[in-house]
Amino acid sequence: MRRLALLSFAGLAAAAAAAPDEDRPRLSTSGHLLSEIVVSGTRLPESGHQGPVPVGVITRAEMDQRMTRNLADLLRDMPGVTTAGGPRQAAAKPNVRGLGEGRVVMRIDGARQNFQTRHRGQSFVDPLLLEQVEVLRGPASTLHGSGAIGGVVNVRTMDADSFLEEDERFGGRLTSAYEDNERGRFGAVTLAGRNERAGLLASVSRQKADDFKDGSGNRVDVTGHDGLSWLLKGHWDAAEATRVTLAHMDHEDDSRSFATADRPVGTLIDRVTRQRTTTLNLTHDPLDQDWLNADVTLYHSDLELDERAVEVANELVNRLQTLGLDAFNRSDFELASTRHRLVYGIEFYRDEQEGFENGVPRPQFANARQDTFGAFIQDRIELSDRFAMTLGVRHDRIRQQAERAGTEKISSDSTSLLAQGSYQLQPGLHAHLGYSEAFRAPNLRELYIGGQHFPGNNYLPNPDLKPETARNVELGLTHVRSDVMAEGDRLRSRVAIFRNDVDDFINQVVDGINNTTRFLNVAEARIEGVELSVDYEHSAWRARVFASRLRGDDRLAGLPLESIPGDEIGVVGARRWLGGQLETGTRVIYTAAQNRVPVGPHNAPQTPSHTLVDLFASWLPTPAWRLDLRVDNLTDTSYRRHLSLINDPGRSVRLQVSWRGGV
Repeated sequence: MRRLALLSFAGLAAAAAAAPDEDRPRLSTSGHLLSEIVVSGTRLPESGHQGPVPVGVITRAEMDQRMTRNLADLLRDMPGVTTAGGPRQAAAKPNVRGLGEGRVVMRIDGARQNFQTRHRGQSFVDPLLLEQVEVLRGPASTLHGSGAIGGVVNVRTMDADSFLEEDERFGGRLTSAYEDNERGRFGAVTLAGRNERAGLLASVSRQKADDFKDGSGNRVDVTGHDGLSWLLKGHWDAAEATRVTLAHMDHEDDSRSFATADRPVGTLIDRVTRQRTTTLNLTHDPLDQDWLNADVTLYHSDLELDERAVEVANELVNRLQTLGLDAFNRSDFELASTRHRLVYGIEFYRDEQEGFENGVPRPQFANARQDTFGAFIQDRIELSDRFAMTLGVRHDRIRQQAERAGTEKISSDSTSLLAQGSYQLQPGLHAHLGYSEAFRAPNLRELYIGGQHFPGNNYLPNPDLKPETARNVELGLTHVRSDVMAEGDRLRSRVAIFRNDVDDFINQVVDGINNTTRFLNVAEARIEGVELSVDYEHSAWRARVFASRLRGDDRLAGLPLESIPGDEIGVVGARRWLGGQLETGTRVIYTAAQNRVPVGPHNAPQTPSHTLVDLFASWLPTPAWRLDLRVDNLTDTSYRRHLSLINDPGRSVRLQVSWRGGV
């Protein structure tokens, strides 16, 4: 398979050199990073490239070309963004600017994904069902509340309008893929239809893979998975400017793993992961009304882990359900010769967690409830054609309680502020300066945990935990320019320098003297960094450079933070052939060693440097057929990412074929 892949690359290039540039079907360029992509995570429909908030976006077209299979694939090419927990899908969670473990808010179609427990993932989605993923880097609690200290991952699923072409009423797509390293088999079926007032999309996807081999040829135990996902999403235009959308996404994975999914060894278990997300959204956006542009989402998220030990009769169940309401309105108006874009709203959600061991309540994941109510307002003020500022404030009130006797109810309040300015230095060149605050309330597990941690060591609850708070100062430059080297080309670049101070950092502390484990506010953390991205797109080729350098320290203890990934620089280059029908390219990513870590038996180890080389090709022989081919880790490098104890896959060849039709 690997030799065939290399021959295929050579054959495609030879065919391209021999073929004339004539009118053929062209690969979509809508997924490329320089296209005008509207983001929704900022709650204002705006370009993801020129706003004051750094936003990374991956679209459906990019997901097809990358053949994304998991969270790590989705977040791979964004500066300052990585995944922690290792390559097992059951353990992966986002890490944005050195912050993870519940310090990044995840939303699916607006629904919060609040599940948090150690050694396991935060949310589980199949990228084959997605339309777009946005990553907001930096504190964002003024709009997204508790947990947005590192940033926000905003996921949007497909719908009939985004799937169908402008002149289509009905369409479908079949996708089939294979990966040789893990003998992975992937596939999806999508059908969509619409008329003048309504639309419906249904999609089913399947992922099945065996254990993979690392770059040294060693099989990594229990890294296989077997997942089935489906999405049903419909919309109804109740009036000319009013749309109601109902969506349900269901994911179930039944795989063998370890109880500590992020560890190389552990107690062998059969884990069934079930995640269900249902959203009901209403938007009212009249073209002739600037005051009323409402967006209301009612949602329910349900994530359950059912873990049965293989060698002994023992079953653990951890479950978190979130019922929420998110409602906001946008108003555009002029006041005193200044233009205002005002967004304001409320958010309420209730988290209910429950844990059982062999049918008996489990103190390690205590039955508990949290109610959160937040209200926010943010105003973007255009003071002149060149200068704009944004001011925002949000207040959250949180109530937490557990069912276990002897635990107390806890109440807390947090206020988050935002102040940003943007100045146009010259056409296409903007300078941004901002201050933003964020917080993370201690989660139910951290507050109320009890029972045994490991033999001879017991958890102690800590109702006195204080919320983590963050204060971020950021300076950035964005530059967008067309017709740089040729007519119709485009250049975009962004550089950002930031300092994020996080107080009352919550950490799990193991006391070897008293044989106890407790969550404590132990750190005053400071994370500083530089992020850079430069993108150029021409009709015949495109290129991208992205880089990040992060430093983080516990200023109270005088030690480095273990959650900071190594410095990284990546280069992507692609050439289009056959009049845009074929694209071939390569990606090279260098990640520096991360030796700045605290030393201890419960801390993340140092991570060696590594360089990854990937090849990719996409071919559209007809308007209906598409072929994607990748060779990841071409040199079969043996490596692991920081915050992982498990090696990542060695050389992997991926082949994906899809057929699409519509009328």
